[in-house]
Amino acid sequence: MSVRGMGELGLLDRIKPYLDAGAGVDDAAVIADATGFVVASTDLFVEGVHFDLGWMSAEDAGWRSLALALGDLAANGADPAWALGSIAMPDDWPIDHLTGLYAGMAELGRRFKLTIVGGDMSSIDGPAVLSLTVVGRTAKVPLARSQAEAGWSVAVTGPLGAAAVALRERRPYRLVPRIEEGRRLNELGLCCGDVSDGLVREMEKFAAMAGVGSVLWGEDVPRAAGASIEDALTSGEEAELVCTGPAELLRKAGLQPVGMLTEDPSIKVIDARGAAVTLASTGYDHFA
Repeated sequence: MSVRGMGELGLLDRIKPYLDAGAGVDDAAVIADATGFVVASTDLFVEGVHFDLGWMSAEDAGWRSLALALGDLAANGADPAWALGSIAMPDDWPIDHLTGLYAGMAELGRRFKLTIVGGDMSSIDGPAVLSLTVVGRTAKVPLARSQAEAGWSVAVTGPLGAAAVALRERRPYRLVPRIEEGRRLNELGLCCGDVSDGLVREMEKFAAMAGVGSVLWGEDVPRAAGASIEDALTSGEEAELVCTGPAELLRKAGLQPVGMLTEDPSIKVIDARGAAVTLASTGYDHFA
């Protein structure tokens, strides 16, 4: 048996016995210390899969990679502190690609007072692979996906689908992680996730962690300019956050519900008439 076809959630189930349950098995680890909580997350970015230097600059790719890595800190209400960046690259890779990646990451990092404190380098035969570990801090422990409850409402912080539109147009997209918004929403007691793999796929993660499904009202999901309903539901690599909580808490946060968590663990999308919406895919999964 190989990993092909198992999906990321299926693979996660296989390695759960070897992970520290106390830190939580989610997109980020939350670890208590003497002054609050440390939030740590790691991401891989593969040339030709996550970034394409044929039509985007290395600076754009570096900014974009760090922005996506910071999404997990935003979802947990953490203020970025530092990052480790490691890279494996072919030995004939242009030096401008390397320096450009780090220049783009440093430019975004300065926006959030985040510093890149180290990492590692290695040679590789195939495409370049960038690994980023980001660490932040929060005074309040964030709600994990496993704590989500049936009956809670679902909302997003802004229009979705911009990443899909930019990809179709082969246009660099410098998303900005919702750090300040994530802090505010976590302080209100909402349970949040970043839309890294698409909204429907994020709801599948809630189902896997908490055993709750969801119904999404497809036409109510806000869309970026030029984005279709399917883009908004399945496009990943978004800056926006998806949040769940009691309806009155979402209203207090200024968010408009676009769905509801259900006891039925399935994920459904319906239109304004209540009919099921058929999607070509539910989002991106490396191992589907």
